[in-house]
Amino acid sequence: MRLVTSLLVSLVATSVFADPTVFVISQGGTKIGENVFDLKADGSFTSATKIEVMGVSIVSNLNGKFQKEKLMEYELTQKQPQVDLKLVHKSGESSAVLNGKAQPSVKVTLGARHFGNYHPGMSRSMFVGLPTNVAGPQKVKISILDSGGAEIEVTITPKSPRKIKKNGVEVSIRPFAVQLGPTEVEFVVNEAGEVVAENVAAQKVGFIAKGYEEAFIDPVSRYRELSQPIYDARLEKGVRVAMRDGVELVHDVAMPSKPGRYPTILVRTPYGRAGNMLGAEWWAKRGYVYVVQDCRGRHDSDGAWDPMVPERRDGKDTIDWIASQPWSDGKVGMIGGSYSGYVQWAAAVERPAALKCIIPQVSPPDAMRNIPFDNGVFMLLPNLWWANLVRDKVSVMARATQPLPHPEKLLTLPLSKVDDAVLGVNVPFFDNWLKREGMNAWRGGFDIISELKNTQVPALHISGWWDGDGIGTKINWATLRAAGKKNQWLIYGPWSHAFNTSTRFGDVDYGPTSVLELDSVYLRWFDTWLKGREVGWNKVPKVQAFVTGANKWAHLGDWPAKESKQKTLYFANGKDLVDAPSNSKVVKYVYDPRKVSLPNLKDRNMMEGGSTVVDLKDFKGDGLVYRSAPMGSATTAMGPISVDLYFSTNVVATDFFAFFIDIDPKGVARLLGQPGKIDVRYMSGLDKPRLITPGKTYRARIDLWDTAHQFKKGHRIAVVLNSQMFPAYARNLNTGEPVYSATKIKVATQSIFQDKKRPSSLSFRVLN
Repeated sequence: MRLVTSLLVSLVATSVFADPTVFVISQGGTKIGENVFDLKADGSFTSATKIEVMGVSIVSNLNGKFQKEKLMEYELTQKQPQVDLKLVHKSGESSAVLNGKAQPSVKVTLGARHFGNYHPGMSRSMFVGLPTNVAGPQKVKISILDSGGAEIEVTITPKSPRKIKKNGVEVSIRPFAVQLGPTEVEFVVNEAGEVVAENVAAQKVGFIAKGYEEAFIDPVSRYRELSQPIYDARLEKGVRVAMRDGVELVHDVAMPSKPGRYPTILVRTPYGRAGNMLGAEWWAKRGYVYVVQDCRGRHDSDGAWDPMVPERRDGKDTIDWIASQPWSDGKVGMIGGSYSGYVQWAAAVERPAALKCIIPQVSPPDAMRNIPFDNGVFMLLPNLWWANLVRDKVSVMARATQPLPHPEKLLTLPLSKVDDAVLGVNVPFFDNWLKREGMNAWRGGFDIISELKNTQVPALHISGWWDGDGIGTKINWATLRAAGKKNQWLIYGPWSHAFNTSTRFGDVDYGPTSVLELDSVYLRWFDTWLKGREVGWNKVPKVQAFVTGANKWAHLGDWPAKESKQKTLYFANGKDLVDAPSNSKVVKYVYDPRKVSLPNLKDRNMMEGGSTVVDLKDFKGDGLVYRSAPMGSATTAMGPISVDLYFSTNVVATDFFAFFIDIDPKGVARLLGQPGKIDVRYMSGLDKPRLITPGKTYRARIDLWDTAHQFKKGHRIAVVLNSQMFPAYARNLNTGEPVYSATKIKVATQSIFQDKKRPSSLSFRVLN
């Protein structure tokens, strides 16, 4: 190590690229752009990047000057959807013009190490002068050029040098792993100290200088038993296929160029085929046909857009068509996340003969259990965010990272007008969602759970503790487990809906092991079920669950774990969680829908990955906080988690929310996973809403979403109970009027019982 590092130090100070270096930019193995980096002998440089992906164009140009390896000045211009940026750093001051508006100038002292998004050549300085006597991780500060040169601390870990062939000649390279916030980036440096490759594995994005194609080793290549890339690939675009009602859907196909019959992997998406086709050749080279289809009414496909509703029949028709093609061996698997996860279950309940396996990632369940209604409670902010992406025939994915046009109008009533007010346009399907209260309004369409037990297809379920659709994975898994299905596997990570892309959620970093290499897992799955190969799938754990707090993976034989035991803590005194029911008096709190406010409740929307810290004082007066005694030893709690609630209220309809909390010895409270909730009109079933009787005592079960967490010694388990989670969820107005048109408001006084006859409680599993 010392020899190589010293070599870098001595050569970087004088190194100059003889010719511009061209980096090929790829995602999922498909080229999406290029970067050209040109460093002159006088220290001046230019770096130009152009990217085209999923219809989004990014153009970024960087130029400036070094003086004896010190970056003296630079100018960055960048254009992409909704962003037109010009940033100048000169004489120790950074100034910027964003979308035509000048930003305040700030004084910034550039450090010796630099990083620029889309400009890998600038990262050469990150590895200069690293201490040669440190073999492990090193913390250094780098200047982020995209933010005017502001410094952040990163961790750099050198990896073993190795040799590769460059244009037929053996050369030495040195990889470095750099932890940039929640994301690990691997850089490769050559003998001259130049960065010749950059790889973001979690995003499947790579920058590779021409000639250095061997710089990165595909981790899948380590598993020689799996299908190898022995084929050339050919593409067919815009293929049309008629559904049973004559409506034509459109798909693209990648397949081995060698004639033959092959198994097929199908992806169906409402977001446009281009994004999913980025990895298509990777599969085709390994002997699979890879098909990506625009769902009905989306992009190039015909038909009306009614989200989720037609996916059962369209999925089956598409699979039947694939099985009849001359290039098909009659076996089809499916993969995809979110909407593309749901369509797999939708097809599976129709039981097409050719469907042999699925990998549903972060998939919702049905219309009344998550989106658009979560256990009867109407999602608000997430529904509006999603509607904004897909309100037009062609999805506008750039809106995913943009604020909603008029968030200050989220309090608009009736809810049928909130899309008009917040988005500035009427979204017809949003209005239709509001009108469809109860599962009876969704029968035969966005309704799969009641029929899931009849499916036989092997499934690899993947989700995260912070996934906004995570309740789907919980319900799908539990339904099939209850039906005795053995061919199910489960991976639960500490991830948001953008699963397995970051080690961090909000303000918590779960460590480098929290992101998995899944490509080999997917290939092993499809090789097993579609090709009938013996590739060791029987050695894969049934359940892989990440235990937060301990920050390690647990390999389990089932979920819930067979070795876990049920634990119940009972509500007492309006504040305590105790081991046995007591005769505590009834406690009350008031829920007034008029008193919610956007600023105060912003952090309660955990869908967007804000801080996990909860200020328990926020619930004083409009909620209850129950705390256990401090843990005498480390305790691992996991799902299923539920609150058994005995209550009465003075209104005919209302909501309850339950949050699972870790309180440390200093009193800092952190939310663990997604909360449970219920609209009490659906306590007796999700088929239709039923008003309740004011003053009558009821028993409701609130199922929280799954998680696994180790409470350290001295920490407390807590549950928070309240009646709103605005703006993530719409306010229950407590009147029982239809949510589509309701405008009247009543104040609810919630009475919570905690006596031996009506023992409200919290239940979870404890892993020994």
